[in-house]
Amino acid sequence: MLITLAQALKEKNRIAGEIRDLWNLVQSENACWETHSRSINIAETMQTIHLYTEKLIELKTKIGKANEGNLANMYALEEYKSQISCYGHIDTAEEVRYLGENEDRMLTKTCVIKNSDVLKLQKQLQIKCNHLQDELDVYNATHKIEFDTPLK
Repeated sequence: MLITLAQALKEKNRIAGEIRDLWNLVQSENACWETHSRSINIAETMQTIHLYTEKLIELKTKIGKANEGNLANMYALEEYKSQISCYGHIDTAEEVRYLGENEDRMLTKTCVIKNSDVLKLQKQLQIKCNHLQDELDVYNATHKIEFDTPLK
């Protein structure tokens, strides 16, 4: 079946989630008391995990190949988001209240990058991120791959 990259990305998450859930079942049901019965067939569930894993590998490979023409935008978006986060962790407090044993006073620090600078830089990067995300959304909605889901 022909699906868009946007659909493929959703399907990738669904298959990965299903694999995770099946592993959880196997882990919880594998060992049980002799007097109890299992709610699943472990061997069949393991076969399903292996089938889904192979399909997930196939899907990820197809998504990766289809995104070859879009890697610059994907990497730029990732790095700009990382920078936004890093800016958010810069200490911009120029006055700090110091509470010692017998004193309460304000200490002053100097900052190269001010809080207003951080906000301005984050906003500029967020605008770039928004633009890149829009381009990625269009790309994902218009580029298609062939994939038959194992999920019913």
